[in-house]
Amino acid sequence: MTDLNTLMAQQKAAVAAEQAAPVPEEKNAAVLQAEQLIKLGEKMGAFKAYDSQLPVAELAGTRIVKCLYQERTSGKYKGTKIAENSYTRIPTTHLTEEVVIERIAELAPYVLLYLQGIEDSIIKKYHAAGGTQVYIAGLSLDSLIEHLEESSAGSRLNKEKIGAWFDDCLADSLTVLFAAHLNITEDSTEGELQKLETVLAAYKAKFESLASGKVYLKEPDCQAMIKVIDASEDAASSAIGKRFKLRLTKMNEVKEDLLLSL
Repeated sequence: MTDLNTLMAQQKAAVAAEQAAPVPEEKNAAVLQAEQLIKLGEKMGAFKAYDSQLPVAELAGTRIVKCLYQERTSGKYKGTKIAENSYTRIPTTHLTEEVVIERIAELAPYVLLYLQGIEDSIIKKYHAAGGTQVYIAGLSLDSLIEHLEESSAGSRLNKEKIGAWFDDCLADSLTVLFAAHLNITEDSTEGELQKLETVLAAYKAKFESLASGKVYLKEPDCQAMIKVIDASEDAASSAIGKRFKLRLTKMNEVKEDLLLSL
């Protein structure tokens, strides 16, 4: 997160910056990524030996694919593996939530078959446990999504990923927003600056709490968090921001439904 003094200086220099010839953002990102890969001793798409005891660095715009193998337990090649444990780093730009949403019409038939397969597995598990009849009224897309969230902990957003998203997409814009709201300037006292940091930390903690699929937030919290997402173009246009807005909106809808049923 950028400190308040730096943000103030950046705003004062905005006009001069616009007059300078801008370097395309894509080029900046590509150059930075290339430099980081060199530091890591990696090449995009190349396989490297994988050791579970050693951490693999996260790098924006990329993801890690692990190729892990068990030793054969019988036969001529008992005690050997089909290949050595390895990993490779690939870009993510070709397969993002935005790309999927843009082509959802093409993907819909395959998504439907996948979801039907998930539903089949749930029903079979119920039958194997002694179930005698499927509760038809309980079949819904919401129940499938809940099942996927519970069974896909590895792909679910964790606290670290949400914190990084907050720092990248929300922290700077919220610093400026709340500084103006609290009448805080670069000349403010340390106590006033600390108050600003406390507010930002509170919002970051609330967003990080969404790492839990069963978190419950009060209606004012949901509405405030939706507003701060909308206050940042980067956050509002990001896949995570859209995902959180949808989830926070659904939380409110559930509460409204409960009130209407009383």
